[in-house]
Amino acid sequence: MRDFDLDSLLMRDDDVVARARYTSAEFAALEFERLWARVWQVACREEEISEVGDFCEYLIGDQSILVVRSAPDVVRAYHNTCLHRGTRLAEGDGHFDDECIRCRYHAWRYDLGGKLIDVVDPEEFAPMPEEVCLGQVRVDRWGGFVWVCLDPAALPLLEYLEPLPALLAPYHLDRMRIRAYLSTILPANWKVVVDAFNEGYHVQGTHPQILPWTDDVSLDYEPLGIHSHYGRLTNARRTLRPSPRLGLADGEYDEGEILAKFVEGLGGLFYDDERSLIDEIRSTPSSDETLLSRYQKGRRQLLATRGVAVDGFADDQLTSADDVFFFPNMVGPIYPGTAIVFRVRPNGLDPDSSIKDTWFLEWPRQDTVPKRARRRFYPDWTERDWGLITNQDYSNMEHVQIGMKSRGPGLRLNRRQESNILHMHRMIDRYLTGP
Repeated sequence: MRDFDLDSLLMRDDDVVARARYTSAEFAALEFERLWARVWQVACREEEISEVGDFCEYLIGDQSILVVRSAPDVVRAYHNTCLHRGTRLAEGDGHFDDECIRCRYHAWRYDLGGKLIDVVDPEEFAPMPEEVCLGQVRVDRWGGFVWVCLDPAALPLLEYLEPLPALLAPYHLDRMRIRAYLSTILPANWKVVVDAFNEGYHVQGTHPQILPWTDDVSLDYEPLGIHSHYGRLTNARRTLRPSPRLGLADGEYDEGEILAKFVEGLGGLFYDDERSLIDEIRSTPSSDETLLSRYQKGRRQLLATRGVAVDGFADDQLTSADDVFFFPNMVGPIYPGTAIVFRVRPNGLDPDSSIKDTWFLEWPRQDTVPKRARRRFYPDWTERDWGLITNQDYSNMEHVQIGMKSRGPGLRLNRRQESNILHMHRMIDRYLTGP
């Protein structure tokens, strides 16, 4: 590395963030060496490899990891390279026929457990040990996700995730299924993308159209181990009100309109029949209960009818998400019965672009067999209309990345509303400087 001074890029006591953390190829290389090589990260959803022989390739930087279901309840992960001449064994996702992994180049074959079982013209090779196997990568499962880790000495997955498994247990993420799976490449460092979904401070600047139905101020931010979380304060969950930034007094806004716009604006997190529920409640006023309380009770019934496990939630949790950041690269709002989860990775070794995968998850209906969702990939994010809010977020990112390269002073973040971002940088530094 050329004249690379890591100390100058580490977080300072005044919480100023160095711009080069987002732009430097040397800093990105150090992240690959000391961060990505040591953390647990999501490779795929379990349902993507539901049958024995199904596989999924996971790419992180220049590393390709092959995840395979080798038995009905066994998932394995391997370095995706043949032991002969190094050829990548599989690409994307699919199914291995005859329960074996066959190299396309010289036809060496491995069983699904990774053992070498067939070499063409074996007598022409030096004698091989009996148990020659593909290189193993640590793999585990939680929440319906398959996780991999390149570090044999890393903590077990559940310890790494603490305390998120307990916090998210009522949602039963493992029972949700993919409704849609969208991927794109964004012209910004992976941390720029994560940042955009890990705070609510940008709402007033980027999404002013949602202020009439979003209380963006009453959000609570908290670190959870190496991870973090934000969501509406308990008292704010029990009211329907616009952003205090608008300065509207009680009586100057319509709660029914706020509720309708809230569900419409976050359509990916609510079911279609919820609009009918809102219309019904708005058309039958009640002096005994608030509109929000009636909607929460109605939503509980609606979700229970769909088979969603709702017993673990208070009424006010039924209309409030847990926005959880899984360090280092997965974030998203999780509601009872639905979730939108974003996984963000560097795009190869390029510090100026990233891959963003979006899983729309929902509780499967009891009367239907879930269809297997296939990933839709958009190399250029502008090829698709992602909806107004997401379009606004994506439009920002190129400008952020370009601005980061300017020779200005360090970045000064909001210590409350951007505290999750500050926490993420401190945790990155722990990996970059630790043993």
